[in-house]
Amino acid sequence: MAKKIEASTSVAEVVRICPSARKIFDRHGLHGCGGEHGPAESLEFFARVHEADLEVLLKDLNAEMTNASQQPYVYRETLADYIYRRFFKAGIAIVLSLGGMWGVISLLRISVGKELLQPALMPAIHAHAHAMIFGWVGLFVMGFAYQSFPRFKNTTLWRAELANFTLYLMLGGILLRATADMLQHGPWALSLGGISVTAEVTAIVSFITIILKTSRQSIAPHNPYETFIIAALAWFLIQAIFDGFFFFAEATAANLQQTVFRTALLDAPLRDIQLFGFAVLITAGVSQRFVPVVYGLGKPRHDRQKLIFWLMNGSLLLDVASYVALFITGNAAWGIALEISYVLMALWAVLLVIQLRIFTPTTQPDRSWKFIRAAYAWLLVAMLMLPFLMPYGIWTGEGFPHAFWGAHLHAFAVGFISMMIIGVSSRVVPILAGIDSKQLPALWGPFVLLNVGCAGRVLLQILTDWRPGMAYSLIGVTGVLELAALAWWGIGLWHVMNLSKMHRQSVLRSPALLVVR
Repeated sequence: MAKKIEASTSVAEVVRICPSARKIFDRHGLHGCGGEHGPAESLEFFARVHEADLEVLLKDLNAEMTNASQQPYVYRETLADYIYRRFFKAGIAIVLSLGGMWGVISLLRISVGKELLQPALMPAIHAHAHAMIFGWVGLFVMGFAYQSFPRFKNTTLWRAELANFTLYLMLGGILLRATADMLQHGPWALSLGGISVTAEVTAIVSFITIILKTSRQSIAPHNPYETFIIAALAWFLIQAIFDGFFFFAEATAANLQQTVFRTALLDAPLRDIQLFGFAVLITAGVSQRFVPVVYGLGKPRHDRQKLIFWLMNGSLLLDVASYVALFITGNAAWGIALEISYVLMALWAVLLVIQLRIFTPTTQPDRSWKFIRAAYAWLLVAMLMLPFLMPYGIWTGEGFPHAFWGAHLHAFAVGFISMMIIGVSSRVVPILAGIDSKQLPALWGPFVLLNVGCAGRVLLQILTDWRPGMAYSLIGVTGVLELAALAWWGIGLWHVMNLSKMHRQSVLRSPALLVVR
């Protein structure tokens, strides 16, 4: 007699007993997840994540078990099923080279030179920042979107081949831009910079088109989280165009004084658009679809998605406009408007954490959960620092406090964004690989190193204003700790992605996956 399928039965067990049941899962968005054998998660988990009716799903599966299709089901992995691996691996390669490694080298040079603002380091710092936004954040966002968004919408990825081509456009753009930044001036720098901007903008326009076309193929209803994603896509394109403008503004500067002026005018608005427009909106949108259901946090008592959305976008627009106006005119009224934008940013951060119920107990514990919770703790730290930026500048007499601003950006970029990338990927990749995450290392080493490194960097950067000798002597170490954490996690994730090509039983026997808890 066939075993009855229950809510606690894993998808993999159902597929093993009844291969033809795969077509039922595919109707609810499985489409290649878990490889040939399916993910190790329970049917209850699958139904919650894919917003399927569990009772109907169980009924359909048991009916298929009783009267299985006579036609054999043959699983075939398609490009749309594994495209995420290419983007994730490229993102890891970028963060461990042009992104993280280059940043660590620059930080060590700052430590030795005992000065944050060193003109000789500006090209390397800008190349590092570009690689982190486009290569680290951008590639992980694109890979995750290509894999997960079609499944969230119960459809298939539109033009997977074009999606794959966007990877090469982005990589080419990042490498050319790094070269152009180091050349700084002259026809070669301008030519390579122009090709880089063209490649990256083309990749992003194609990416946005693919996601929108994929969405239009779906008959699933529109969800509020999609508004965040659509806005994030718009900011993704805006920041790419603005970033190109920023490059040419610097590359065509007549002298160092003009370079410093243009950087001071454009750099802060650009970073805010990249982080608070693109990165935070896409993270907020994905979080609302992903975090509560995957970790069993439940629904918020009061749904404030619309308020959070408009606060995010409104505060960013006010921030950029008031900063530029204050810089150009020096009018104190624009300083008040800028401070208001910072307060609104702190407000939406608090509301987002409440909306997601991040600090309520999870009913679905996983090794990745500590990264998600720490990420949102860092979000609160970073955004609650913002309203104190201008008062701190007045207190220290600096006008614009570069050390404090840099500490805030680091808390946001590494503490929040990088921690979220690690957390989400550490949860998603084992599911896609068909591996039970309980069989994998708990990742406490990377977690501790990244948090210690980030906390040290934030505190020491501020202390450069007060105890420069001690702060500069230690600050370089923080970058080494963070890079070690990213390498530790990245190598492990790369290994799991490679294991997704193997048979489940071979995977679980692999000594590399055994861990003492």
